[in-house]
Amino acid sequence: MLEPHRSDRSLEGLVKTRDLISVPRRQSSESGQATTEFALILLPLLLLVAGIIQFGIALNYWLDLHRIANQGARWAVVNNYPGCSRSDPPTLSCGFGTTLGEHLACQPVPGALNPGVTISFPSGGTPVSGDPVKVSLTTSFDLVPILGVGSLKLGGEATMRLEQVPTRFQAENLAEGTVVCP
Repeated sequence: MLEPHRSDRSLEGLVKTRDLISVPRRQSSESGQATTEFALILLPLLLLVAGIIQFGIALNYWLDLHRIANQGARWAVVNNYPGCSRSDPPTLSCGFGTTLGEHLACQPVPGALNPGVTISFPSGGTPVSGDPVKVSLTTSFDLVPILGVGSLKLGGEATMRLEQVPTRFQAENLAEGTVVCP
């Protein structure tokens, strides 16, 4: 086994060290560079993060509208939905005796969006079993409402074939904001 010629302790005199505490540091010309670069990149970074968050919220609302439209189309094709029950006390937040469109407009959507609902029979005429029924929901979503940047038109729709002749609902069009839910 080879042995080193000198030990580590013998190198102490060969290595020049300086006492960092006693030697005053001189100010460099780049002392505020990192702070300035961070300040320049902060605004675009915050805008990017806020945009990603707003996109996520809008996507969530869009998915909720599609879910409600799908649920409404299913209730329409089986000619049965909970909004028409005359039970006392009413089991829905919209009360008893509501139409299918009013019931769909009162479905809970995060952010208290008040969608417009359209129920239509694309085939026209008197609907019979096997005809399509189309349920559409539309609403506007404000992007960064504090700044008033703009708004998006969100919508969801579902089309299914009637299993029974509709006797508990008819084609209707409720504009956005016309239904006031308790």
